[in-house]
Amino acid sequence: MGKTGVFLDRDGTLNIEKEYLSDPSGLELYPDAAKAVKELNSMKLPVLVLTNQSGIGRGMFTLKVLTAIHDKLKKILKIEAGAVIDALYYCPHLPSDNCNCRKPKLGMIEKAVADTGVNPKISYFIGDKAADIMLGKNAGGKTILVLTGYGRTEKDKLEKKPDFIADNLFAAVTWIKKDLNSNDKS
Repeated sequence: MGKTGVFLDRDGTLNIEKEYLSDPSGLELYPDAAKAVKELNSMKLPVLVLTNQSGIGRGMFTLKVLTAIHDKLKKILKIEAGAVIDALYYCPHLPSDNCNCRKPKLGMIEKAVADTGVNPKISYFIGDKAADIMLGKNAGGKTILVLTGYGRTEKDKLEKKPDFIADNLFAAVTWIKKDLNSNDKS
């Protein structure tokens, strides 16, 4: 059956959207984002970050720069709240490459499942774009649109409604906690 986890988008969900963030010094977390990840940690839910990073395919930055951004993200989470990301996956391809890993396709999910044993059908997917919601729907999990990043404008473009719409990541985590508690009682 596997375990329940939380699949998080990065840009616009965890950190402030910067249009192809290409320098670690530009990384800024949303208020309470680290606290939200720490809450997931305390709930014993694996936190898996999935991010499309076509800036690599566009030649805007290198894998080395992306790694430095992710290292800084992990460091900030640890410093601000003692929070930990269990795994981080990225797609470096252009949309026109038609790869299997670019959200909303399931390549990154398949890798995460193989690495962690998380079952996407009993997991949560949080993001600010239609692709994040479609990824969760395609994987069979529960979806949450956050109204940070592109969330406010993407809300009107959704083909399928998310299970919940949250003002931010912390509100999304609060909903997950309530949802899990209601499932325990049923």
